[in-house]
Amino acid sequence: MCKDCFNELRFINDGCIKCGKTILNETIEKLNPEELLNGCSACMNKTYYFEKAIGCIEYDDTSKKIVFGFKYNDKTFIAKNIAFIMKEKLDTQDIHYDYIIYVPLHKRRERKRGFNQSKLIAKYLGQIEDIKVLDCIYRQKNTTRLFKLRNEERSKELKNAFGFYNSINLCKNKNVLIIDDIFTTGSTVNEISKTLKFNGVKKIYVCTFLTRINCY
Repeated sequence: MCKDCFNELRFINDGCIKCGKTILNETIEKLNPEELLNGCSACMNKTYYFEKAIGCIEYDDTSKKIVFGFKYNDKTFIAKNIAFIMKEKLDTQDIHYDYIIYVPLHKRRERKRGFNQSKLIAKYLGQIEDIKVLDCIYRQKNTTRLFKLRNEERSKELKNAFGFYNSINLCKNKNVLIIDDIFTTGSTVNEISKTLKFNGVKKIYVCTFLTRINCY
């Protein structure tokens, strides 16, 4: 990641306590401080199975170019940069997690791309923090690309999309951190969180490199 690109990134400093999105001025005007403790206008009426999502950087043309270069142009070295950015962000949060997991790709898509970007980020973050990265969730349904779908369509497409390996038993009564590259509506990490909760995980946190702001 070059210095010019890094300097153009818009870091999220005061994200929503629940979904991690930047709290827009119109939301601040509509809601009082006590209401903001329950979320922002993007997530207030949603049910999440995770405790909170933590976004590092706003999704815009510059940050999108970085992630797309990483995912589609084999710039895998960027994973290490992202992991260090996540580490700095996580250090500002009052959370504890015993394991790190990542959003899996379907085996067909991972074979075509050659790697799973979330797994690479999680691997480097685990090394930096000295926390074990678990391979306990797999994608059993080759879902369509979600960015074109509305929120309701995403939820429907993701229903029963994930299965789990026996290693999920290590997470029972433990706290876990889910890693992904982009948080849009939270449907993907929420579906994974539901699977984890049903398997006895105590608390679930989510950390993503980018967070889309005007997308509910």
